[in-house]
Amino acid sequence: MMELVLRRAPALLLAGVLTCMLHVSDRVHGADGSSSAGGRSSANDKPNFILFYVDDMGYGDLGCFGAPTTRTPNIDRMAREGARLTQFYTAHSICTPSRAALLTGRLPVRSGMCGNAYGSKDSSQPMVLACDAKNGLPLNETTIAETLKESGYDTMMVGKWHLGQQVKYQPTRQGFDHYFGLPYSVDMGFAYGNDTMEKDSQIKICHPVPLIRDEEIIEQPANYSMLTARYATEAVKFVTESAQSGKPFFLYLAFSHVHVPQFAAIDRIGRSERGYFGDSVEEMDSAVGAVLDAIRAQVPSVSANTFAFLTSDNGAIPSVQNRAYSGNNGLLSGRKAQTWEGGLREPAVAWWPGTIPAHQLVMDVAVTTDVFATFAELAGAQMPSDRVMDSISMLSLLNVSQARVPSHPDGSVLSLRNVSFFYQGCQLWAVRMGQWKAHYFTSPKPVFPLPKQYTASASINSDSEWPAHSPGAEIRGALQGTPHRPPLLFNLESDPSENFPLSGHDNIIKEVDTAVAAHNAALKPGRPQLPFHDPSTRLCCNEKSAPPCYCKADT
Repeated sequence: MMELVLRRAPALLLAGVLTCMLHVSDRVHGADGSSSAGGRSSANDKPNFILFYVDDMGYGDLGCFGAPTTRTPNIDRMAREGARLTQFYTAHSICTPSRAALLTGRLPVRSGMCGNAYGSKDSSQPMVLACDAKNGLPLNETTIAETLKESGYDTMMVGKWHLGQQVKYQPTRQGFDHYFGLPYSVDMGFAYGNDTMEKDSQIKICHPVPLIRDEEIIEQPANYSMLTARYATEAVKFVTESAQSGKPFFLYLAFSHVHVPQFAAIDRIGRSERGYFGDSVEEMDSAVGAVLDAIRAQVPSVSANTFAFLTSDNGAIPSVQNRAYSGNNGLLSGRKAQTWEGGLREPAVAWWPGTIPAHQLVMDVAVTTDVFATFAELAGAQMPSDRVMDSISMLSLLNVSQARVPSHPDGSVLSLRNVSFFYQGCQLWAVRMGQWKAHYFTSPKPVFPLPKQYTASASINSDSEWPAHSPGAEIRGALQGTPHRPPLLFNLESDPSENFPLSGHDNIIKEVDTAVAAHNAALKPGRPQLPFHDPSTRLCCNEKSAPPCYCKADT
């Protein structure tokens, strides 16, 4: 069947841009703070929400987005039954800030959840929360889980958190009734069940990676070979029990896949033509299928009233040392921790059979911060009115019949998202406006040397001179930027790979510059949360065990 292609014409009038920037909250709640819900208010008709968030998955890593040798039948089916969003962006190109933006509907600079001190070019400061982080997502931030919980939802998070490992910052203190997962990335400490080269680069200053249920460490080190299956089991149990209770539910399943190091269940290793990385992607896909099959098995009032959305936190890091252990950003330039398209544009799929029309190809621009307003509108929940929100409902671009048409207070129609601001750390580096993207700073696109037998250059004299796999160094290096005045300008309609910077578009540059000036003038950065460490905050189930920090789950 042919895909239904949906596309709204971009508006580049300056007045529209400024309205989008300065009155975002008017789109999702009235000027008086009243709810913007589209008529859904009772517990019986509130939809259920499932948010799948993959770690470090590139634009070209799913079958439905062109991966030639990776099988993702469950996500491909999800796309056939719903919508593929081909111009969907993460709000930040690395883990912690990306997740803060997703859950709060706000740029991470507003909450201080970005890596370097605001305006600093110091690349020695961390871009993500470490295993000994002193801080986490500030408790005065409002998460989508808290908003939905106040509207009568059961809430659960399964998977990678990475917004503060201390109990006071964990998911159960941020709106989730229950939690099962890892407090940070899979490379932040020793773990079992990892069989790729990156196991040698796991961060040595960390205690073994803990597995947490609610607020208790139940296993340390975690066993990665069982991890994804356990995620799926917990997720299926939650949606099944919530469906049977008759209450609406919100499941946030943030996979530990496909961040390096790669891992999979023993019976899945070696099955993918894509190698270790393909095994990880395909195991993640099977977990998505298990959750959606559990929904399909419910009564129609549940199965026909569940909205699932899948995307990635940031782009892939290209493989190093000629070993294919990480993802692929397809035709897009750049990688994770960069503001090129490969670091920011993500595969995204929206699924709600009977409500979101099947076989849609959505080419409008949307951002992870927009998930908040989308879920809140459907739930009849009131958006936070005491802070600037960077969230715009996606319902109209998804062709959902009950979507409100964004409008000015005078009733005139607003365009959908017309401007998006992209930060490197806490510094604004790039802006997308309509079809245009302007780079005020850039970091070098990844270029890896050929093996020495394929080059006449004497610059690589031994295997030891290959760049070692050191994600921390790669990420810190990405912060080193080259300024551009005027900014580099690309037309993403004709050049999504950002290969051909344009000249002779002074009017466009002027509009972007004006939008940036207004954004900066109104911006109130939050207090930086990431550059502070306290070794006493490292998680350990038992300091006196031999070896230390060792405990084994009962199941």
